[in-house]
Amino acid sequence: MNKSSFTYRFGLIITGVVVWELIFWILVLGLLLIFGIIDGSSIGDHIAFRYTNVLWLNLLIIPVLAGYLRTIHQRNQFSSSVSSSIQPYIFAPVSSFHSFMKYFLFRNALICLIFAMAQPIYGNKKVAGTAESLELVIALDVSNSMNTRDIDKNLSRLDIAKRAMNQLVNNLHGEKLGISVFAGGCYVQLPLTSDYYAAKMFINEIETNMISRQGTNIAQALETSANMFSEAKTTKGIILVTDGENHEENPDPVLQQIAEKNIQLCVLGIGTEQGGLVPNNPKRPELGYKQAANGSRILSKVNRHLIDELASKAHGYSMISSDPFPNLTDLLNRVNHMERTKVDDIEFNVKENRYRIPLFCSFIFWIFFIVWSGSLFKFIDKFARVK
Repeated sequence: MNKSSFTYRFGLIITGVVVWELIFWILVLGLLLIFGIIDGSSIGDHIAFRYTNVLWLNLLIIPVLAGYLRTIHQRNQFSSSVSSSIQPYIFAPVSSFHSFMKYFLFRNALICLIFAMAQPIYGNKKVAGTAESLELVIALDVSNSMNTRDIDKNLSRLDIAKRAMNQLVNNLHGEKLGISVFAGGCYVQLPLTSDYYAAKMFINEIETNMISRQGTNIAQALETSANMFSEAKTTKGIILVTDGENHEENPDPVLQQIAEKNIQLCVLGIGTEQGGLVPNNPKRPELGYKQAANGSRILSKVNRHLIDELASKAHGYSMISSDPFPNLTDLLNRVNHMERTKVDDIEFNVKENRYRIPLFCSFIFWIFFIVWSGSLFKFIDKFARVK
């Protein structure tokens, strides 16, 4: 055997690597241009990647290629340093073609795997689903007692209640939402809507001076809220947010009607049992506090008994929050577990994930790489060896 049988044709291997990289990336670039991922003016479906950052892993081909060429170069140097008379006893003959094919298969398997991980998306597929509906109305107490700062000296009960309402809205997923406000009377502030951005805007604008007639008419609040629901056969729920004071009529008849109509009631109490003074001006507490007819200051406390009683009579749920940042986990779980009403069976289009195609190609390349690295295909070198 001559000396070249024990060394790789380094220049030829580099040429093969460079040529294949150019061919491969030109093909990839062409496909991306054709399918519109680069040219946004393309008409029709566009290919996209769910995890575009994963594509940066293609740069791994640089250290892989560097390691491969370094190994080839070191082998050639070592082989050349040995006398040709003893080379057959130290080294086995090598094939540049066989070596390049091992790199070729490994490299393609890796690149295809990375493209599969990026999850290419192209085209649409029809998916069957079920549309479900739930209507919620938040009834918020805006009586003067909600100006009390017994939970936090810098925040009124109303401020904390609005914070809780915004948290609730942030956790809704398709439910229709309405808002009513009440004190001595009650009116609809926001009819049922799916526009959560608008709902939060209305919530942030709520103040206790919105209703001139003061007091706390829970019966009217529940009745007005119940009348806000549509006539559709959907699950309906009322979330009553209050400190639990009631100065008006007995709400029992309305609670009975709510239970009979299967309207689910959740009562969220805001305030502390120690209570606090009610300011004359919610923006300027230093101007003094409201007084009773006998001249004593009015101490407002959360009425836990009434809140629990309201929920019990309507077969609903109640909780009290005395925290500036209410933990609504239990309430949200209650809302999420409200039985949804099936509205209709629907069929809609979703983007088709094509990750299986590059994943299958990667699998095939891996199989060929494993087999090629063994002895099964060595006989091919007799016919296709490039020395």
